[in-house]
Amino acid sequence: MKRREALRWLGTSSGLVLLSSCGGGDDGGALVDAADTTDALVLPDGAVCAATRNDVLGPFHREGAPSRMMIASATEPGDRIALGGIVYADDCTTPLAGAALDIWQADATGAYHEPNAGEPFRLRGKVDAAADGTWAVDTIKPGNYRNGPGWRPAHIHFIVAHPGYRTVTTQLYFAGDPYLPPNDSCTSCGSDDAARVIPLVARAGGGFTGDFRIVLARA
Repeated sequence: MKRREALRWLGTSSGLVLLSSCGGGDDGGALVDAADTTDALVLPDGAVCAATRNDVLGPFHREGAPSRMMIASATEPGDRIALGGIVYADDCTTPLAGAALDIWQADATGAYHEPNAGEPFRLRGKVDAAADGTWAVDTIKPGNYRNGPGWRPAHIHFIVAHPGYRTVTTQLYFAGDPYLPPNDSCTSCGSDDAARVIPLVARAGGGFTGDFRIVLARA
């Protein structure tokens, strides 16, 4: 049996949908990627390693963000988060050294900021995973924002890529948010995925820490 034939599909729905504002704010009616089911590898011991699921790209991704660990500047208002994790291959064990993470988010009020001369790439940045697959950023907790008649849970956007693996476009959510399902106003988003809803742990001196494991499916 070929390795690709060992992949067990956990779902079949995928594709493009027309969203009014599920990515946040006014997207001008642009087509964006819908939240997607994913596949998983059945390991020799019978365990299943599920790849991180795709989620809506949204209208606010911008190319050219700088490489930096401090996504939120020291003067950015909001609760600080020391956020990190490990990028794994599809066995959930092998770290993917050099995996590229493109990260962007709203501010503490739920507003996204466009790159300009005064605020170049505010709350946007890129990092590469270290030799052991680990990555870390310093940021703030984004705020909720109104989406149509309802609200979206706080979230941080990620695009994660590595040669030989499928690029995943996803969103990270936070446990305890009052707008997680069934209250998320974006019905095409993937905030019902427990693997991407993480707890924030208070740290001495203020702020929080959070751990987000990312698993990439082999191309």
